[in-house]
Amino acid sequence: MTPLRVKMIEDLRLRNLSEGTARVYVACVARFASFFHMSPARLDHRDVRRFLLDLEKTGLAPATRVVYHAALTFLFVHTLGRPQVMASIPRPRVPSRGEPVPLTHAEMRALLDALASSPFDYTFFATMLATGARISECCALAVQDIDRCARLVHIRHGKGDKARSVMLSDKHLRLLERYWKVEGLQGEWLFPAQRLTQPGVIDPDRRWAAHPVSKSTMSGRMAAAVKRAGLKRSVTSHTLRRTFATWLLEEKRDLRLVQVLLGHASPATTARYTRVHANTIASTPSPYDLL
Repeated sequence: MTPLRVKMIEDLRLRNLSEGTARVYVACVARFASFFHMSPARLDHRDVRRFLLDLEKTGLAPATRVVYHAALTFLFVHTLGRPQVMASIPRPRVPSRGEPVPLTHAEMRALLDALASSPFDYTFFATMLATGARISECCALAVQDIDRCARLVHIRHGKGDKARSVMLSDKHLRLLERYWKVEGLQGEWLFPAQRLTQPGVIDPDRRWAAHPVSKSTMSGRMAAAVKRAGLKRSVTSHTLRRTFATWLLEEKRDLRLVQVLLGHASPATTARYTRVHANTIASTPSPYDLL
C-alpha cells in the first residue's frame, strides 16, 4: 500500500466517514491512478478533467460520476492539500428521479405477506418499517440495542457513525420476542448471518454465525419478496425508510421529530417526505360527492 493511500485512508477516518464510503472513495482514486499509470500526486486539473470526460464517454451514469468527483475532491482538498485542482471542475448534474414514493398500506401488507414464510426476513423488514432504520443499520443491530425498559431501539452506528434512538412499540417488541424464540437465537446479534458448511448449505448443528447478516444478502431477499408480492413498481429496502417517514408525517407528527428519528442532519432532507401520500389522496372525499 502506497504512503498516499495510507494517508487518504487515515484522512477518511479522521473525517469520520463510513467504512463503505471510504472503501468506494479509495477505489475511485485507484482507478484514477490506474488510468494515468502514475501517482495522483503528480496529476493536476487537466488530468482530472480528462479522466471524468472519459468516464462520461464510456457511458457511466451521472450518479456514479458524482461519486468519482467527490472522491477526487476529497483526495485533492484533504489529502494532498491542493483544492485549486478541483476548483474549476464542474460537478456532474444528476437528473432528478422525482419525489420518493412510499408504499401504500395495501402494498406494505402484500410485501409482509410475501415474507411471512421466513420469520427472520419478516422480522428484519418489519423492523425497518417500525424504526426507519437503513438496511445497514438494521443489519448491525445487537440484542442489547433493544431497550425493553425505555421502549427504545438504539441505533449505535448510523450514517457518519452517529448514534440515535427510535421508538419500540409493544407490537414490535412482541414480534421481536417471538422471532427470537422461534429462531432459537442466543448470540450477540439480533439478525445474525447463517453459518454455511459449503456454499448454499446451512450448518445443521450450528446454524447462526458470530457476525451479522450482510446488507447484500438482505437486499437480495428484499428483491425476491417484492417479486413474490407482485408489486409492479421499483421497491427497495430504502422504500421502507421513506414509508416510515411519510406515514409518520401523515399522522401529523412534528417534522423535527421525524428528522431526529431518521438521523437526518438537515430538516431539508426530511422535508422531501412531506409529499401527500396515496393513502391520503384515496381516502379524501371528492368535491363531486359533496353535492
